[in-house]
Amino acid sequence: MTAPAVIRTAYHREAAAAHMVANIPRAKYDTPVDGVIEALRGHLYDCADTVFVTDDVGQLLGIVRINDLFGNGAKQIGDIMQEDHEAVRPGDDQEDIAQLAIRLNMIAVPVVDDLGQLIGAVPPEALFRILREEHMEDLQRLAGIATHELGAEAALDASIMNRFARRMPWLIFGLLASSLITLVMIGFEHTLSQNVAAAFFVPALVYIAGAIGTQAVSVAVRSLSMNEIAIGPLLRDELIIGLGIGAVLGLIAGVAVLAFFGQMPLAIAVGLSVLGGGAVSALTGFTLPWAFMRLGFDPALGSGPICTIIQDAASLALYFVLVTALVL
Repeated sequence: MTAPAVIRTAYHREAAAAHMVANIPRAKYDTPVDGVIEALRGHLYDCADTVFVTDDVGQLLGIVRINDLFGNGAKQIGDIMQEDHEAVRPGDDQEDIAQLAIRLNMIAVPVVDDLGQLIGAVPPEALFRILREEHMEDLQRLAGIATHELGAEAALDASIMNRFARRMPWLIFGLLASSLITLVMIGFEHTLSQNVAAAFFVPALVYIAGAIGTQAVSVAVRSLSMNEIAIGPLLRDELIIGLGIGAVLGLIAGVAVLAFFGQMPLAIAVGLSVLGGGAVSALTGFTLPWAFMRLGFDPALGSGPICTIIQDAASLALYFVLVTALVL
């Protein structure tokens, strides 16, 4: 059991080797199933949910779940193994392991070397731990909190200064970037001075844009983590949903403005702004994580704070353009 310790020290804490166990059930492809069952007796494995089938030189050929052994005693294990398997390398990131396990419905994920020879497996308990840690990291990144170098679990018990330092960078960025919103407001100072009522709806527009964008970001980050998901149809769906939500909320807002202020042009401007803001927020919230991924970053990295600034500025600019055109 010394080999796994050597492998672990050579890789990052989030690499497959850090989660791998080497003491796993193995069987050659031509071994009778009854013989495999008999060989399992009296052995204590680190992961006994799956039998890993190899050839004569140790290359992985397939996997067999333990419950599939029973009732097939007369067959060779190679006849009942699952051949459409995939494996990870020791240096692969833990997120790749989780994606593979989910995609192929695997209980344990095999780990092979560069020659395809089986060297171990990532057990179920490690997969659950990886999924939880990746989820917590995504939540922190969406909130604009830098991840802890020792992982999401360590972040909860970090010192106050450490937690303070990991939260500040994106907040400082947000403070500086908010000047963009200020510039939008300054650019339409004449519009606000001509119709003070137009300023009453700025908080509502900012909230709606942020809420729709946050939902789109959440869908995008989870979707982009699954490699087999087609981005085009999801982007189309999110845009349709954003338009639909914007239309419903815009109609409600427009009717409310007309009822309380009696200004049809202002009601139309508010309604159209909510509609347009919904579409812009959905589009921004979905495409920005995709852009981060294309640039080689985690899709969740900073998407929340950056999206908020872009959505707010775009929604307010659209609103003031409509107010200027329809009301004044």
